[in-house]
Amino acid sequence: MQKIIVLNSKGGCGKTTIATNLASLYAQQGFTTALMDYDP
Repeated sequence: MQKIIVLNSKGGCGKTTIATNLASLYAQQGFTTALMDYDP
């Protein structure tokens, strides 16, 4: 199992947008994906 982690200490820099776009791309290519958002 491979994992991709999108992180940055600064808020509002587009991490969630990038993560959802990556998950969508990999899902369209036939990969099983899971997306988790740990936004406090």
